[in-house]
Amino acid sequence: MSKLTISGVIALLLGIGGYVPCGYSAVSPYKTQAQWQEINQIEEYHPNLEITGEYDKSLAADCKNGIFVGRKQDDVIAWKGIPFATQPVGDKRFKKATDPEASDKVYEAYYFGPSCMQPIDPTGERSSLYEQSEACLNLNVWKNVNGAKEKPVLVFIHGGGWLQGGTADPLYNGQFFAQHNPDVILVTVTYRMGMMGIMNLSEFPDGKEYETSINNSIFDLVQSLKWIKENIAAFGGDPNNITIAGESAGGGAVSTLCTLPEAKGLFQKAIPMSGSVNQGNDMEETLALPEALKKEFGAKTVKDLQQIDFKTIQKYWDQNAIDLYSLIVRDGKIIPNDPFKLWEDGMSKDLIIMQGHTADEFRYFQAVFLGDEEMFDAVCQVWMDTDESLETEEFKTDLSQYKEALKNLGYSGKEITSRYMDDKTLSIGNTYQALEHAKNGGISYSYTFEKKYDYPEYLGAAHAIDCYYMFGTFDGVDVKGTKEEVDLALEFQKMIANFAKTGDPSTEKYAWPVYNNETRQKMMIGDNMRVETNPEKERVDAALKMMKSGKRFRYINGFAEQLPIVAERYPEVYQRYINGVLAAKQKVTEDIESKKNIH
Repeated sequence: MSKLTISGVIALLLGIGGYVPCGYSAVSPYKTQAQWQEINQIEEYHPNLEITGEYDKSLAADCKNGIFVGRKQDDVIAWKGIPFATQPVGDKRFKKATDPEASDKVYEAYYFGPSCMQPIDPTGERSSLYEQSEACLNLNVWKNVNGAKEKPVLVFIHGGGWLQGGTADPLYNGQFFAQHNPDVILVTVTYRMGMMGIMNLSEFPDGKEYETSINNSIFDLVQSLKWIKENIAAFGGDPNNITIAGESAGGGAVSTLCTLPEAKGLFQKAIPMSGSVNQGNDMEETLALPEALKKEFGAKTVKDLQQIDFKTIQKYWDQNAIDLYSLIVRDGKIIPNDPFKLWEDGMSKDLIIMQGHTADEFRYFQAVFLGDEEMFDAVCQVWMDTDESLETEEFKTDLSQYKEALKNLGYSGKEITSRYMDDKTLSIGNTYQALEHAKNGGISYSYTFEKKYDYPEYLGAAHAIDCYYMFGTFDGVDVKGTKEEVDLALEFQKMIANFAKTGDPSTEKYAWPVYNNETRQKMMIGDNMRVETNPEKERVDAALKMMKSGKRFRYINGFAEQLPIVAERYPEVYQRYINGVLAAKQKVTEDIESKKNIH
């Protein structure tokens, strides 16, 4: 997941908020609120064209599939929209990504490539408002001309629930990171999501030709890493010192890649942020989508689906994705039925891992629910009640002990259901992976990101807050970009950069202990930077027990299962939420059509 809600978008439009302007120069990290808001706009889409005349060779990278010419701002060269695969269009739709054709032609790399297909979402993902296309497998590179000559490489995978997101979101602009961390090259990558990246085609008569379609999202990322390893030296990067990082679905992707045989050797270090291998659907949960497509389009074969115009499919997906989409799939082949077992068995042990989560992960979804506290509380309560009703007696006992542990820590009432959802979805999975990695002898570092959003206040240190600090791309509203916040971003970036360089995130100010099962020492990142030993031990121990006794707790899916129950149990609350989403979507649709106010 990335970026915030309709409230944040509206606040940007209205210029809400403010603080005393800081001193600013072209390369200074400190900017005024108005400058942050200006930086935070989505760029206008332009295709990158072939260059047939003269070009600046100092800005060119000679890759296997072309020579790509970037643009320089201050000390940073940015290359945007470089294809890392043959684009999955026409008869390649739903097929595994493959190497792009070799070429010695010269191309612009001035503009972000298109976002992959996704529903238009005014409440969260700004990349959904950018140009969308099937020809979306592209990446972006930022390099500081100063610093090391052969630089370690940090590859970032965006979030969005395996349904949305993209590198055109200004949140993921690598300029700030590269400017202030000249020894590291930063790369951001796209991948197919939703039905284009996750589709069970086995029920079609010609489905055997598309066996990877169930998890093409993951194979897109493998292909991007192959391309990076083969070509990054042309940008000044070290192909033997690659770190992958990702947040939310991107964290789930990184966690999966850590144990995927096809990805072995393509990277040496990993940073899963607020995302573990708990994300995913079982095979039986994937059947509704192909049946819906058969009914909607009269498709009898995959070939029929390939003939449908992209705009037609895009419109259908925009209207129906929330009911039909899958997360990546535990198909028993590409991804095992129990991916955590691979971490338990030590499949990740040769990698150096730095992973963690935010302090108030699930609070993010109150913003997704348009700030409606009743809707948020209803979803949390329904989800916990559903788990409790469908799980084993052993799990019910463990859940009771978990609730008691939270009470002992001072939580009460709705805080308990909210904390349950923190752990179930985005917190305990990373902690569990860190423990298993350490148990098997792997080097592991762990953190909790405690810094809070500025607006709206109810978010606390919710999901995705760490992305602002990793990239240093503040929006001036949800995170204002004050001097204190920018300074924290610079320190957090230094930790990430040091990890990418050496495998140790320690800085001059803060020494990170290696994580182990006895002390469970974590770096607490925020206004009070410190190392804590075994933070909230009772809560973590109780949650770890539920990881063993409850499959529904161990693995999550999307909201599709919960929302109908919320609608039945809390009809007025649910209808208010739906009306808000429809109104927000209509507004954005009107803005897109008039080409105004796309922020």
